[in-house]
Amino acid sequence: MESAQPERLRRSPGRGSAMRHHSSVVEFQQKRGGDSAAFFVPFLTSDMVLLDAGCGPGTITAALAAMVGTAVGVDIEPKAIAAANRLAARADLTNVTFVEADMTALPFEDGAFDAVFFHAVLYHQNRATLTSTLAEARRVLKPGGMLGTRDADASGNILHPELDGVRLALDLWQRWYEHDDPEALRFGRRQGSILRAHGFTPVWIGASYVNHSANAASRSEAVADARRSLLGLGPQLVGKGLAREDEIQVALAGWEIWGADPDSVYFRCRCECVARKD
Repeated sequence: MESAQPERLRRSPGRGSAMRHHSSVVEFQQKRGGDSAAFFVPFLTSDMVLLDAGCGPGTITAALAAMVGTAVGVDIEPKAIAAANRLAARADLTNVTFVEADMTALPFEDGAFDAVFFHAVLYHQNRATLTSTLAEARRVLKPGGMLGTRDADASGNILHPELDGVRLALDLWQRWYEHDDPEALRFGRRQGSILRAHGFTPVWIGASYVNHSANAASRSEAVADARRSLLGLGPQLVGKGLAREDEIQVALAGWEIWGADPDSVYFRCRCECVARKD
């Protein structure tokens, strides 16, 4: 759905750095939904204007749109915005707009939003980009506006059995984002202190897990997702010198073994924080 951006939200577009996207990542994101934003819902009201920054294919934006008056999703990746517009068209969403934009230079007026949401976005950013992103979120929020963040904490993941190949696969995905901060893997648990340092006041902190092993079907889906991701990212990891071809094959074999075990477990940790702009 190509809906016009509300006039009162507009600002001249800016430039900024792109977050790394890949078709396999976008495909995985399409499976996200309301559960990813459930912690933020109690802080929303039906008259709010909400921004989903780094919206990907728009699944979470669409879920949040049911809780607010107007929802706007932004993403720097054209393919993600195209997927989001297709989703909105299929669902006949009339209160959602998707905009191709950089979250470090948002094309919106100061104080245009009552709430801003980030899902699995901030964790991937280096310090300079994180500072710019949160400064923009603070700028476009109204005084007293609410900020919701849900992001990874790799050391909180739960895996069984502890297969070398699966651990290697998780490490390969970390290499893809090339973190420059040694504490990035524990970003989730530090969200409150990070938001406070950037001018927000945390009012709620929690955590939840994405369960990739609830039953045989979900384990099979997890293996298929991992296989698509590794095969998609593998040539680029190898090309950038971030992995060897034999590592990709070991990781693929590890997931096949994990998926064949009826007692295998993979719970992916997501830490959550809600903060206020004072």
